[in-house]
Amino acid sequence: MKLLKALIIVGGGLAMAASAQAAEKYRFGGGPSGGAWHPAISAGTQILNKDLKGKFNFQYSPSGGSVANVRRVSLGEFATSWGHIGQVFQSWNGVGLFKKDGASKDFRVVANVRAQTQIIAVLADNPIKSFSDMKGKVVNLLSRGSGSNVNCMNLFRAIGVLDKVEQRFLGFSASGRALGDRQIDVYCSAGAPFTIPALTQLSVRKPVRYISMTEAEQKKVTSAHKFYVPKTIPVQKDVKGMNAPARTIAYDVWWIAHKQMSDDAVYSMLKVIADPGNLKKLTKTARYWRDLSGNFDALVQHKIPVHPAAAKYWSERGVKVPGSVVKGY
Repeated sequence: MKLLKALIIVGGGLAMAASAQAAEKYRFGGGPSGGAWHPAISAGTQILNKDLKGKFNFQYSPSGGSVANVRRVSLGEFATSWGHIGQVFQSWNGVGLFKKDGASKDFRVVANVRAQTQIIAVLADNPIKSFSDMKGKVVNLLSRGSGSNVNCMNLFRAIGVLDKVEQRFLGFSASGRALGDRQIDVYCSAGAPFTIPALTQLSVRKPVRYISMTEAEQKKVTSAHKFYVPKTIPVQKDVKGMNAPARTIAYDVWWIAHKQMSDDAVYSMLKVIADPGNLKKLTKTARYWRDLSGNFDALVQHKIPVHPAAAKYWSERGVKVPGSVVKGY
C-alpha cells in the first residue's frame, strides 16, 4: 500500500512537471482577408512561434477586424490582438458599440502599433470630386464588425452625407473588385497608414484617386469624435492615379492583451516582436509593423492602463512610460 501510494505521488509529480514544462498557448486575433492586419499579424505569429518554441505557442486566428478583436480579447476568446483606439476606449468604459457588453477591465495595452488614416477613393475617371458629389452614389463602408466600417460610418455621418448615399458593406478584397468593376462608386477604408493592399493593387490596372475633405468637413469629423485628429495624406507613388494630397483623419491602433496571458508571456512576446532585427524582417513582409512603439502618452488622457510587463520591456528600451497609466489586475 505504501509502495502504491509512493508511485501515485511520484507519478503525480511527474505529471505536474510535464504540465509545467508544456508551452503556454495563446490565440492572437488577426484581421480580414485583403486588409493589412491579416498578413502582418500572421507573420508576427510565425516569428513568435519560431523564437519561443517550447515555451509559448501562438495560434493565429483570422477575424472581422477591430471591433471583433477588441470584443474577443475583452471576453478572453483571444489572448491578444490589435484594436483601434475608439473600440479600445468603448470596451474599457462599456459605451458605444460595447454598451451592451458592459465595461471590461480584463485587458491591458502592451504597445502602440501605429497611426492609421481613413481613405476615401474612386476610380480616377469617376466624376466624383467631393463628398457632396456622392449623393445618390453607391458607397462601400466596409464589412460590419470591422473598425474600418465604424470609422467610415462616423466620417460620413459627421459630414452629413451618410443618409444620402446607397450604402454597401463589402470586405476589403471584395470592395476592391467591386470598385474596379464599377459596382460601387466610392471605396472607404482604413489606410496603413496611407494605402491599403486591395486598392493599391487595383490602381495598377485601373488608376485610383483619393477624395479630400474640405477643412470644414475635417473639423466636423474631429469635433464629433475626439479620437480622430486631422491628417493630410501625401501623394502616394504606389497608388496609380493619385495626383493630389487628400485631407482626412487619423487615429491610433493599439496592441492589447487579456489577463489570461502571464507576465512572462507578455514580456517575451514584446521582446521577440520589437527586437530591431525581427522588426526589420517583419516590415519587409508587412510594413504595418514599421512604427511599433511604446508611446503611451495618449492613454493618460483616455485613462486606459498599460500592462506592467509591457511597461518593464519598453522602459528597458529607454522609453519613458507614464507611471500613471501602468496598472496590473
